[in-house]
Amino acid sequence: MSRKWVTYADIMADYQGLKSANELTCNISNCDNYGELKKAFRDVRSAIITKVGDGCFEDEGNNRNKRFRYIGKDNDPLADMRNAKVINNLRQYWKFCQDSAGFFPKSWLEYFFKDCQDLLEMKARKRKGEQVISASLDRILTNMEYLPMLYEAIVNKQVLEIDYKPFGGEQETLIFHPHYLKEHNGRWHLFGHAEGKEPEYGYNIALDRIQSKPRERARVEYVPAPKHFYDEFFKDIIGVSHVKDSEKEHIIIRAHKHNIFKLMDTKPLHQSYAVVKPYAQYDDGEYAEFSVDVEPNNEFYGRVLQMGAGLEIISPVSIRNEIAQRAHNLADLYPMKE
Repeated sequence: MSRKWVTYADIMADYQGLKSANELTCNISNCDNYGELKKAFRDVRSAIITKVGDGCFEDEGNNRNKRFRYIGKDNDPLADMRNAKVINNLRQYWKFCQDSAGFFPKSWLEYFFKDCQDLLEMKARKRKGEQVISASLDRILTNMEYLPMLYEAIVNKQVLEIDYKPFGGEQETLIFHPHYLKEHNGRWHLFGHAEGKEPEYGYNIALDRIQSKPRERARVEYVPAPKHFYDEFFKDIIGVSHVKDSEKEHIIIRAHKHNIFKLMDTKPLHQSYAVVKPYAQYDDGEYAEFSVDVEPNNEFYGRVLQMGAGLEIISPVSIRNEIAQRAHNLADLYPMKE
């Protein structure tokens, strides 16, 4: 991090406790641990580039006399890595597994802790009423037993053959390249590349609509997603669905009750949440306003309607009208009776 030019010989000299590379007793390539030095240098350089980005190093010279210089903006890019602590207390790790068992789907625990005494301990704790963490939803859902194998298929870059029946459609067999698992509202979704289908990446499969156990297609070359694709894919939506031809909108929402505003403030609809007007008495009433920048999908409309008369879409008009139409349709189902 000195931002000075450095060679392998300089590093080797420092490793041997010498003042400079001129004090090395042999050519750098003949020094003990030269191979390990080159590997370690590549690993450290790769870690720095991952943190800072491309272009943070410059180099010159040939392989024998090559030298390097760090020119990145961050003066200590590996500080987090250096300060991080490994969980080296086995008891601490075991306790974490025990206490968090109630948060994970049962199929996940059964798969990864199979034949382990830990699984017996987890079940015993639950039986005794000693479980201290749990999920808010009942996660005994259709096809949850496939979750571990789908996770491993993603990690191992395995192509799958999946019998799938989309909502309102006919059953079909997909050649599927799995990339990402996401849970939303108690339901798990598998995203990836389905051959012959659109979109090219981010094709959404709901686990509960898989018709039989997925099968590996070993001879098909795996197609990965572009780097950071799913970071961008989920950035501007609530939930898991994109609406065709829909674009991100700057949406202003009014909270008519203080408790509703505080709920939105502590549990925002989306990461783009920002307060436009704090809760107060204004000329046209008592309220607060906040904004979100999202694609308006069903999950967005559902979250707003969930708050009933507590939330009101102010703009844009098209989204306000959509909410109004949905509210009218709902009201039509509940005519007042005498």
